[in-house]
Formats: sequence, structure tokens, C-alpha cells
Amino acid sequence: MKWFQNLSIWFKVMSIALIGLSGFCLYLAFTYLASTDMQIQVSSGRRLDMPVMWDVAVIDKNLASLAGLYEQAGLTRSEAPLLQAQVLEHTLDAEMVTLLDYEPQLQERVRVALDEYRHYASFARAGAEAVVYGRLPGVQDIDPRTVEQLRTQLQTDLKGIQIQAFDLLKARMYSVEQQSRIVWVIGGTVGGLLAVLLLVVSTVIIKRLIVKPLHAAAEAANRIALGDFNVRLEAGSRDELGRLLQALIKMRDSLAQRFESDRRAEWVKTCVAELTTHIRGDLDEEAIASTVLNHLVPALHAQVGLLYVFQKDRLNLLGSHALVRRKNLSNSFRLGESLVGQAALERQQIVIEHLPDDYLVIASGMGESTPCQAVVTPIVHEGELRGVIEIGSLSVFSDDDLEILRLSVESIAIALSSAAARFALSEALEQQQAQARRMEDQQEQLREVNDDLESQAIQISASESKLQQQQEELRRAYTELEEQAQALRASEEGLQAQQEELRVINEELEEQAKLLAEQRNELLQKNEQLERTGELMEEKNRLLEQSSRYKSEFLSTMSHELRTPLNSILILSNALAENKQGNLGTKQIEHAQVIHSAGSDLLTLINDILDIAKVEEGKMQLVIEKLPIVEMAEDQRRCFSTVANHRGLTFEVKIDAGVPEAIYTDRQRLEQILRNFFSNAFKFTHHGGVTLHIHRPAEGVKFRRMELDPGQVVAFSCVDTGIGVPLVKQELIFEAFQQADGTTSRKYGGTGLGLTISRELSHLLGGEVQLHSDGEAMGSTFTLYLPVGQEVVPGTEEETKADEEQPDRNSPILPKRIHDERTLLVVDDDAGFANVVADLAREYRFKALVAHDGETGVVMAREFQPDAIILDLGLPGIDGLEVMRQLKADPVTKAIPVHFFSGRDEKEKALGLGAQDYLLKPVNLQQIQSTFEKLQSSTSRPFRRLLVVEDSSIQHDAIVELFAEHQVEVSICGSGGEAQKRLAQDSFDCMILDLSLPDMDGFSLLETLHSDDRLKDLPIIVYTGRDLSREEEARLRKHADRIILKTERSAERLLSEVSLFLHWVDSQGASRLQNQASLHRDDVFSGRRILVVDDDMRNIYALSASLEEWGCDITVANNGREAIKALQEAKFDLVLMDIMMPEMDGYEAMRRIREMEHLKQLPILALTAKAMKEDRSKCLEAGANDYISKPISLDKLQSLMRVWLHPGQ
Repeated sequence: MKWFQNLSIWFKVMSIALIGLSGFCLYLAFTYLASTDMQIQVSSGRRLDMPVMWDVAVIDKNLASLAGLYEQAGLTRSEAPLLQAQVLEHTLDAEMVTLLDYEPQLQERVRVALDEYRHYASFARAGAEAVVYGRLPGVQDIDPRTVEQLRTQLQTDLKGIQIQAFDLLKARMYSVEQQSRIVWVIGGTVGGLLAVLLLVVSTVIIKRLIVKPLHAAAEAANRIALGDFNVRLEAGSRDELGRLLQALIKMRDSLAQRFESDRRAEWVKTCVAELTTHIRGDLDEEAIASTVLNHLVPALHAQVGLLYVFQKDRLNLLGSHALVRRKNLSNSFRLGESLVGQAALERQQIVIEHLPDDYLVIASGMGESTPCQAVVTPIVHEGELRGVIEIGSLSVFSDDDLEILRLSVESIAIALSSAAARFALSEALEQQQAQARRMEDQQEQLREVNDDLESQAIQISASESKLQQQQEELRRAYTELEEQAQALRASEEGLQAQQEELRVINEELEEQAKLLAEQRNELLQKNEQLERTGELMEEKNRLLEQSSRYKSEFLSTMSHELRTPLNSILILSNALAENKQGNLGTKQIEHAQVIHSAGSDLLTLINDILDIAKVEEGKMQLVIEKLPIVEMAEDQRRCFSTVANHRGLTFEVKIDAGVPEAIYTDRQRLEQILRNFFSNAFKFTHHGGVTLHIHRPAEGVKFRRMELDPGQVVAFSCVDTGIGVPLVKQELIFEAFQQADGTTSRKYGGTGLGLTISRELSHLLGGEVQLHSDGEAMGSTFTLYLPVGQEVVPGTEEETKADEEQPDRNSPILPKRIHDERTLLVVDDDAGFANVVADLAREYRFKALVAHDGETGVVMAREFQPDAIILDLGLPGIDGLEVMRQLKADPVTKAIPVHFFSGRDEKEKALGLGAQDYLLKPVNLQQIQSTFEKLQSSTSRPFRRLLVVEDSSIQHDAIVELFAEHQVEVSICGSGGEAQKRLAQDSFDCMILDLSLPDMDGFSLLETLHSDDRLKDLPIIVYTGRDLSREEEARLRKHADRIILKTERSAERLLSEVSLFLHWVDSQGASRLQNQASLHRDDVFSGRRILVVDDDMRNIYALSASLEEWGCDITVANNGREAIKALQEAKFDLVLMDIMMPEMDGYEAMRRIREMEHLKQLPILALTAKAMKEDRSKCLEAGANDYISKPISLDKLQSLMRVWLHPGQ
């Protein structure tokens, strides 16, 4: 069997198959012989018996036809049937003769039947011919009964022939059946025995020669997979299984080597990672050297080590490990001096073997020895020398040891660089602090000098007064002397004495004048010193401004450096969490979700830091608008009720009497402050609840801001029953990154920025934040005090549309019409006025319905779904405003236009709820007729007409596509002049206006249209992408009904706003927009060529993965130059352009792209991690079509790309 075992598996299987095939051939030969005999018998029956049965049936049928023809000829005495019968007679005779050629056993009976037929035919023919040809005497000799008996006898004989033929066929079939059964029994028994024998033999052979070796190979493979590389394998044959076992043996040996290599590599990485962990942190250079040597020397199985740091062109010994110092060893080397200096000079590792006896020794308590090998490695980071490390060992260093040393050098260099930078920064900080202290001392000295100067000035003033007194006394003395000179001429001695006294006084006066001059000179010197000090202060202020600018640039750069890797983290973790490939486990998906959540928290922290920076730099802009208190409170209730329920807490909103209906402030910043309050409240409250209390300031409240007037202030208090705030910590928690307790952030999380931002925002809004808490576990109350303010831009009475936007909480549903005719519902409790309006409605071909109270009006509106509603405010039951709210809250009645006729002046509220118009009673007939003309115009045309004034062809197609499924006729104008011509020629129901037009400014066009009385009531929606200042926004709101900024969700907002003015609601609008928001990759993105321009491979990888999944074809460029080259070589559908890149940044690249004629219409989306507001305008000015900041939201990117990759482009 050895020769058979060495055969290939193919030959073994083929041998068994040939044996089985041989047995099968024998079985086939046996069955063939048996089936041949059976086939002969079946063929005889088919050839002899079955034709007889068929022909007899045909003869019987023709015989009946023959009898009928003879009978017809006799009755009609017509020759035609007779002639047909004669032809049929000859046919039957031939068919009867044919029966003689089939079954020999039936020939006798066939001859008898043939004779009977011919006898019958002759009698029947003779009788018919006699009747047809008038041979009456001949007819009398033929008895019809005899003819009928002959025909009956013939049919009986034919039936007997048919039965006998069937019996013969049945006998043959029975014989075939018996023979087939015998063949089956014999063939089945013999074939089954052969098959069983073949199965047993093949099973034994396959199991012994194939299955058993395969089981052994599988078992060996499983043990190898589990890491057992000592498994024993023997290849006993030269077939495929033998070769398989040989391959397994090679695989075992290869995996063993690979496992050992991976184990060593993992050990190397572990050692490097541990070293990197140990030297991370705020360590100085000596600590880093000690840590490095204490970790590396044992890890490399070495015994001694030294680390030199490169300082001032010399390598100085920084640290050592187990070093025995000798007198001849130096602690400092120049570059190129000794092996240490030479390794540093060449920037290459030096390995020394066979060290001399007087080399560095390794000593212990038992003795000392020279190292067997030493390695000197330079520490280099980014091409700069940081130091040298020298390690000696009693054994030879392995490749793994040298690899650990090579990989560790980079971390050591970075740690040393960081330590040096920290030391330099610390010195600079100390110098700055010392300089600040010197400035304080100089200011103190200046104050002292000023005080001295002031005192000296006072003394000088006193001296001058004294001098004047002395001079006056001197003059009086002179007068007295002159008088006495005449009287006392005789007394010369007395005169001389007085002259001497006068001389002494003059000398004293001269000394005082000199002293005064010296004091004036000293004062001038001090003034010059003050001027120099002022110049020094101005220089310090300039440095402070420069420091502030550096801080802004640092925040911008920090934003880019943090958001760039964060962008990749969020995109890839979100893609992993979605698990579209289905190859991740539940735990892995949870890990990806945790990564995405942590990244989102980090993004929130970055945004908070940038918010603080914007506030400190004065770049935070406010949008002051009217804010209804009740509406804002309800929004907060809806927002935080779910949070409270989830935490098992209560949430209440209280509004005191006396609080104004509305205040004028920035709604977004106010809600941001309240969100910070509520976030802290829910975080630190475990039992009880949280309350929003809106009230006037309590008596005795002291404001830090002197301009706050308690009578013009509203307080927003967030009251909780949480852990409270200790009294000593109540000022600290408003500082950045500070919380009440150091353990708070560890227990509850958070950064401490929320309250800091809230405090700064409150200052921007002109208010302040105060905290009241009785201590720990006593709860806390954070109160925001805001001035009521005043309206910045008052509205005009001609406005017929509200500025406030109503949230679209229900998907629009097109109400089903009950009647074909137009219907008007009048809701007014004044029956006379209602009847007048109803009569006028019928004149304008409206079917009028009247309701005299609010409840009935709501019911009728839902039941009849009228085309329009005229509503009064003062109604019994619920008033008109409540009716309006219910109508707009119901999807069935939401789209019905409502016109108010009321005696109360509540125009602003009504328009804010969505009313189309508001007329103050008493109204005249012309006003009512004007209203009906508007209603008739809006309901008579099945199509609404929309005018779009936009110079971008891409936006043209996008807006046309947006309204393609609605009954809207869209007209496009590319300039302001063209729009004026179209408005002069045609009438439109609404207009969409972009502010950037080629021939005129959008503001000018608005003012021109508003001055035209015919166009005053035309609803105008400003749809623009430019950032509006408060002055521009106020100027637009005088004439525009809505202002929509172009963003990723602006299309949905535009559709909603236009639907309000065109009085229609699309039942498929919401679903269509939703479907557009998740278009399949095969429609918009499939096959689109996208150029991704970014220098960060992490961003490129993350973006490419998502874009390729959407079906896009991706090309990558690493900077602006490569992008321009790629655009010149190939055609692309869209460019994703990063801003901060080497060689050529995104701004310059976009400018150069727009200079190329064939690329002016190429869509470009700018990507940047800088979050400052001016970045958007810079990108758009450089040539970008739109802007998205990092970290990139895939939904937002997909939405923007869908706009600019529209199928029509």
C-alpha cells in the first residue's frame, strides 16, 4: 500500500471513482439488454395493435357518416349527398383493407368485417340510387330493416376487432412490466451490493489516507494558532497531504520566529513607552537625566551610564548612574573632543568594544571590572543637538538594546527641550515680574517726587511772599533813612551801623534768590524725569498691547492645532460607532462612542475658552432685539423639563407680577447664561428641584454697576436645592477654571468656565450676576440682573409682517378640500358686521361661513378648511389671539391665511402669530374690498409666482430645484435693473433677494421698491451669505419681511418662509427635504471628483474615508501649489480647501484659482480650524463659495456639498 499512499489525492479519488464507474457500466450493459427486448415488445404493440384501435374508431365514425348521407339522399332525393356517400364508401373500403396489414391474429375477423361492409354498402347504395333516380320497382326489393341489420352487424364486428386489439396490446404491456420488474430486482440487488462494497472500501481508504492526516494537520494548526510552536509534525507521504504537512512545518517555524520577533519588538516599545511616561511632566533637566539613566541602564542590561547636556557649545555632565569618579575623567567636552564630543559632532552613534583596562570601571562591594562594551549616542531633536548619553555594560549589547536606545533618544531630546523651554519661560516670567515690581517702585518714587515737588512749590511760594515783605520793609527803611539822614547827619556812627545792617540784608536776599533758582532747576529736572517715565509707561502699554495681540494669535493657533486632530477623532470615531461594515463588536462600538463623546466635550471646552477670549478682546458682538419674557420662559420650560424628569427633579418657572412683557437684549447671550446656570443647578442637585424665577430686584439689592437702576432692571434667578456654595468660595467660583472645591471637578466634572463666561456676558449685556447661598447643603441662587433696555429700531405702522419667527413644530399637511368652490370663514361676535362681510364675500364669489365665537370658529375651520379666515379679537369664550394659536398649532388649519379686523390695537401680537394682515376697526368699504381683492388674487391662480433676484447661476438652479415639486412659477433675474423691469411688467406673490448684485446694492433696490406704492405690499425675503452688522440688519428690517442667512439649513428655512407668504403647505415638503438630506450615494455624490487640499494626513484620511463611502472620487493635494497643479491637469467638481498650509496657504491658493478663467465657477469649500468670526469673510473674499470650521460635522459637510454639487450643475 506504500505505492498507493504516495499517489496524489487526485489519483486516489480517481481510482475509487473508476472502480465505481466500472460497476456502473456492468449494470448499464445488463439493463440495456433487458430494455432492448422490452422495447421490441412495446414497439410491436405500438406498430400492430394501436393503429388497429385507432383505425377502427375512424371507420366506425365514417360508417355512421355514410349511413347519414344515404339517408339524406333518400329523404331529399338529391344527387349531391349520394355522390358524397359514394366517395366516402370507397374511402371506407380502403381503410378496411388497410386493417389487413396490421395484426396477423386479427386478419380473419377483418376479412369477415370487410365482406359485411361491402354487402351493406351495396344494399344501401342501391336503395338510395333507386329513390334519387326514381327506380321505384327496384326500391321495393330492398328492405330497410335488412340494411339496418347489416350495418348493426358490421359495427358489432368492428367493436370486436377493437376489443381484441386492445387485449393483445394489454398482454404485451403486461409482459413488458413483468420483465422490467425482474430486471429491477436483479440489477438493484447486484448494484446495491457493489455500491456498499465500494463505499466501505472507499471509506476505509479515504479515512486512513486522507481524513486522518487532515485531522492531524488541523489539530497541529489549532495548536500553532494558540501559540504552541512545539507541536510535532511528520510528512510520511509525498502526496498533497505530505506537501501540506511540509508547509505547516515551515509555517510553524516561521510563526515561531515572527512571534519571537514581535515579542522583542513589543518589549522594546514597552520600555520606550515607560521611559516616555516617566520623563513626562514638569521635571527639570537634572531630574530628567536621573530618571532616564535609572530607567535605561537596567532596561539595556547595562551597569553604568552618563548623560551630557549641550550648553553653550560644550557637553556638560548632567547625570550619571553607578559612576565611579576618577581624577582623569572630565565632566565637560567640546564638540569633537573625546568619543563623547565626536559622537555629538557627527550626530551618529558610536559603539566601542574591547575596552582598555584604564577605561571607565564598573564597581560593587565585591570588586570592580572594565565594561565589555560601551555605546555613545547623540541626543538630537529636529536637527538640533540636545546632549549625549553613554552607557557601558559587562555584556555585549543586543540589537534590541540598541533599538531601545535609538527610539528613546527622541523622547529624551523632547523632554530636555521642554525642560529648557520651561526654565527659559520661568526666567522670563521672573524677569517680567521683577520688571513689574520695578515699575511699581518707580511709580511709588514718582508719587513721592511729586509730593516733594508740591511741598517745595509751597515753600517757594512762601519764600516769595517773605521776600516781597522784606523788600517792602526795605523800601520803608529807605524812606525812614532818608528822613533820618537830614535829622541825624550829625550821627555818622549810627548811620554806618545801619548801612552795615542793610548790606547784610542784601546778602541774605541774594542767597535766597540763588536758592530759588536752584529749586527751579531741580523742578525742571524732575519734570524731565516725569516725561521720561511717561514715555516708559507708553512703551509698557505698547508691549501690553503687543502681548494681547500675541495672545489672540496664540488662541487662533491653538484652535487650529487642537481642532485639526480633533476633527479626525470625531469623524473616525463617529464612522466606527455607526459600524456600517458590521464588523465591530458591541464593546468596540461603545469604545468608539466614548471616544466621540470625549472629543465633543473637548470641543465644548475649546469653544468656551474662545468665548472668554472673544469677550476679553471685545470681539463679541451683540444683536439687541425685543424679547418677550413669557415666550422665553416657555422655551426654557420646554428645554429643561425633560432634563429634570430624567434626573428625578422638578423644574418650575415663576414670573412675578410687575415684570414687563418684553425687554430689549441679545436673546442668544441671555439664553447662554441661563443654560450655564441650569447646567450647574442640575449637575449639583440630587433631590428637590430647580426653579426659574423672573422678578423685579428685591429691596436692598446692591449692584456693583452704578448705572443699573433698580426700577429698570429685571432679575432672572436660578434657584436650586443642591449642595450649595461655601461663603468663602462664592467669589472664587466666578474665576476661570475654578470651582468651589478642588474635588468638585473630579466628582462632578466640568472646567469651571461656565460661570466665568456668564459673568463676562452679563457685563456685555449691561447687567451683572450675583450669587446667594447660605452655605454647603443649603442650595444656591444665581441671579442675572439685566436692564429692561429700549428698542433699537422702532417698527413702522405700515409693516404687515412680523419680525418674530414662529417655530415650525409640525410637519406641514395639505388640508383636503371638501368643496370645489372658494370658502371664507368670518369669525366675529358682531352679527351685523359679520353679515356685511359675508355679503361682500359672495360678491367676490366666496362661499361665506360665519361663526360668532372662538370655539365655533376653530371647529368650523377644521371641518370646512376654508381658503381664508377673517377674525376678530374680542370674542366670547376664547379671544381671537387664542383662536389664532390653535389654528396655527393644528396641521390641518396651519396654512390658512388669517386677516384680523378688530377694534383693539394688538397688531404686533397678531402678526407675530402669523397673521397676513391687520385692520383696525372701524374699517371702511374700500379697506374690506382691498382685502377681498388680495384674497381673490391669492386663491384664483393655481400657481404662485416667485421672483428670485440672484446673480449666481448655482443658486438659481438650487432655488428652482427647491420649489420644483410645488405649484410655484419661479422667475430668475440676475441684476437689480432686470428685477425692476420684471416687476413693472408682471405681478408676483413673493420675491427672494440677494444683497450682492452686479449693478446695484441690494439695500438700494429695497428702498426703490418700497417707494413704489404698487409694490409696497410685495413680500420680500432677503437671502444672503454676507455677515450683517446691526446697522445693516436694522436698515433691512424696515423694508424686508424676512432675513435669512445662507447656511447648511437655510434651504429648509427658505422653503418654510416662502410657504407662509404664498399661502400653501406642501404635504411632501418635510419628507422631501428629509430625503434630500440623506440622498443615496448613487445620485448626487456618485462619481463626483473631489480635490481635498490639506497638509494633515489625519484629516485627509478621515475625509477621504467618508467621501469615498458616499461614492466620490478623491484626489489629494498637500498644499496650495499642488492643488493648482492638480486643477490644471484634471477637471474636478468641487474643492475642499484647508487654510493653514505650508508653501502656499488656502487664501493665496483660492485667489490664484479664481484668476483662472475656466475655474471661476468651480465650487470651493474652505476648511479651517480657526474659529474667529473674521475668518468667514476672509475666505469668501479670497474666493471660497462657503465656509465650514473644524472639527467638521459630516452632516453639515454633506449638506453643503449637496448644495454645490447639485445635479443641475
